[in-house]
Amino acid sequence: MATIPDYTTRPDDELKFAPKAPGSFQRSKNRLQRWVAPGGEFPPAAGRYHIFVNYGCGWCHQCMLAWSFKGLQKAVSISHTGLTVLGPRGTPEYRGWSIPEDPTGNGFTSAYDIYNNAMDYGQDQLTTPILFDKESKQVASNDPAQILLMLNFAFDEWAENKIDLYPTEMREEIENVNAVIFPGINDGVYRCWVGGMRGSDEAYDEGYTGLRKALEWVDSKLQSSAYLCGDRLTLADIRAFPHLFRFDVIYHRLMLRDPRGAYLKDANPAIVGWMKHVFSEPWVQAVCDLQVATRFYLKEPDSECDALYASLKCDWMPS
Repeated sequence: MATIPDYTTRPDDELKFAPKAPGSFQRSKNRLQRWVAPGGEFPPAAGRYHIFVNYGCGWCHQCMLAWSFKGLQKAVSISHTGLTVLGPRGTPEYRGWSIPEDPTGNGFTSAYDIYNNAMDYGQDQLTTPILFDKESKQVASNDPAQILLMLNFAFDEWAENKIDLYPTEMREEIENVNAVIFPGINDGVYRCWVGGMRGSDEAYDEGYTGLRKALEWVDSKLQSSAYLCGDRLTLADIRAFPHLFRFDVIYHRLMLRDPRGAYLKDANPAIVGWMKHVFSEPWVQAVCDLQVATRFYLKEPDSECDALYASLKCDWMPS
């Protein structure tokens, strides 16, 4: 029988924190939620698993941060998808993200190829990150929250850093922070963006109000502590950093309507100070490239994206 940590019954954020306004952006449950665990279908092993990530995606960035913090470079390989989607969405030609190079040796050229290699998966939810089992040649999981937890516990035998990012005694506090971060910020900007595109003022207002309240809450919390759960880094920080890191340069311009409100660097000094502190760590810098993420989201000429990045980034971010 598989030995699986007790937190694998953690509720799905997408369902637990679903928005309520008419026309709002509703995330569906991730389709593949299988765990890497001893005695199970996907046992832990060094070199067996590969993660396909997209540099632009905040949820992929969470996984990259956990992977880098734990020092899993020799246990789990990672590669980046392309920044373009193959085929129009909603057509038979749709193939999801391009795969410029496939280090797993299977000749994958698209996310569709990865998902459908060992099963009749279809075209729905060709998302990243993708946790791929190189031995059985199938996707083990496409649930970013669960992949994050697996990176924290499943490969500790080979991890250079065995510090637990989700300790038992802090889980309640970490999840209390997540109850603000996920609906208010990480998903909150998408609620503004998609609700706004659909022309639903109620959906946009719900998302924007939640976003600004969450930013105020986080800034207040960080005025009195080094991290979101006190004096040590946890999954709460890993979950929040990628999305706050993208806010001024990407989300503020792309996902919000006028009046957009203040940038973090102008109104939330505690958040900016925390980001600077986290970013100062070499393991964080190794998996951060906001300039590439800007090109991914904005889809404008690289020179225009680079100019925007230079004008909106914090002064401690790379030039």
